[in-house]
Parts: sequence; C-alpha cells; structure tokens
Amino acid sequence: MNVERGFIHEVVNTFYDSIMTDGDLCDYSDSSPENGNYDDAVYQKLYALKYLPAYYFEYCILASELYKRLKINDIDEIVVSSFGCGLYPDYFALMHNLEEIDFDYYGYDICEWETRDLLPDSEDNLHLYTRSISDITQTALDNTDVFIFPKSLGDIAENIDMQKFASDIAKTPKDTVYFLNSFISLNHNLNRHHVELFSHFHDEMVKQGFTTGDKSGETYYRGSKQFQGLKAIDSGFDYPQGINLCEEGSELDCKCRVVHSPVLTNSYMDYQILEYTR
Repeated sequence: MNVERGFIHEVVNTFYDSIMTDGDLCDYSDSSPENGNYDDAVYQKLYALKYLPAYYFEYCILASELYKRLKINDIDEIVVSSFGCGLYPDYFALMHNLEEIDFDYYGYDICEWETRDLLPDSEDNLHLYTRSISDITQTALDNTDVFIFPKSLGDIAENIDMQKFASDIAKTPKDTVYFLNSFISLNHNLNRHHVELFSHFHDEMVKQGFTTGDKSGETYYRGSKQFQGLKAIDSGFDYPQGINLCEEGSELDCKCRVVHSPVLTNSYMDYQILEYTR
C-alpha cells in the first residue's frame, strides 16, 4: 500500500491557507456531515481538513486490495464509477496505488463542490459530474468495472430507489465487477444498516448469475494498536501540525472542533471489497 505523505500535507495546508481568509468560523463548530452542509464552501473546507486525509488513507487500503485482485486476474485497464465522490480522495488513492493499471474515473455527486479547485492536479482520466445517481445512464453503468461507494450508501438511500439502482447495476454485460465500499463506523462496531443497504446490490447480482467468494454481510477493520491510529498501519499517515482555527477560551468563546479533532483513529475505518464473477 502506498500512502503519499506529500499529498496529505499539500491538501491540508492548501485548505487551511484558504479557510484562514474566511473570517470567524464559530458558526461552523457544530456542523456535521449532512447533505444540507455540503453546498457551503466554508463547510467543504472544514470537511476536507477533518476527513479527507483519513478517507484518502482508507481508500489507499481499498485501492491496494483492488490492485492485487486485478493483477491476479490479469486485468490492466478498468473503468471506475464513484457515487457521492465529493472531493474524490478515492481517485487520488487509486492514482497512487494502481501501478501499471490504466483507469478512467467517473465521479458523481449531487452537490456542487466548488472547493475542488484547491485539490492537487489530476490527470486526464478524471471525469466529474454534478447529478443525481438516478440520472446516470445505463450505458455508463454497463461500462463500469469497479463501483465505489465512499461512505455514501446511507445518503444515497435517502434520495433514490435503491432497489432500482441495484437492478440497473446488475444488468451489466461484464462477467467480472468489483465493489469497493467504505462505511462510517464508531467504536469498532459493524455498520449493520449500511451493510444491509448493500444487500440490494448483492441480491440483484446473484439473480443475474453472479457469485462471489467475498462475504457481503461482513466488513474489514484494519489496525489494533490503541491510541496510535492510522500510523499503526502505515507510518506514511502524517497529519500536519499547527492546524488550529479557533482557540478554546478565546474572546469568541467558540471551539471549532471540526479541526480540533481531525479523524486520525482506526475506529472510523470499516470497509469491504467484493468481486463478483459469472
């Protein structure tokens, strides 16, 4: 697995430098990841500072697992679709881990992410669309080899007919497809609700003659060294120091906890990789 320390530092420092020009941030100190917040540019920056490095790290794990599968199957070219891609940390994870694998990445999100301009440069294989998943064409789904749900299954289920979406994906003419799913998990507990949402896709794939040796009802968790967080898995995870937006006890009496506590611990890591063949 390859975790680019320089990428993490570039992202954090760029977003931090930008948000420092946005004035008082106290009104955002209690904001949480919800659909209603994602269209706010300031919240997007806070979201990036808290979550993006850890999510990128987790997708590096998924990307490295995918790479192993692709090499075993002698596949060197794939099309990836990511649903609810946001600031697309999964794209960068794929770019940093899919050696000798050519890929085109199609990222879909219903929200406008104007802060994408603050991200590092991408290659010409990045294709982004602001649209509902229900508006994705059947042709686009049929061309996809790898489907990514980056902590998005819950949000997607609130906005579309999951059964129909699962059925549309299962109509694929391909004989091998992969699902990379990541989930929000607290206290090392299985996110049963989101895993159950994925069962729509599993059941539809089975109906179309697919089988999988992977367990769709279980998730993987990486890391066991308490208090060491992501560094217990790979020392390449290094969140920059000195990223403080509000100081406790200041005259504003606010605590911008979104940056006081960036996600650094394994308790937020919960994922699946599933390979379906027929």
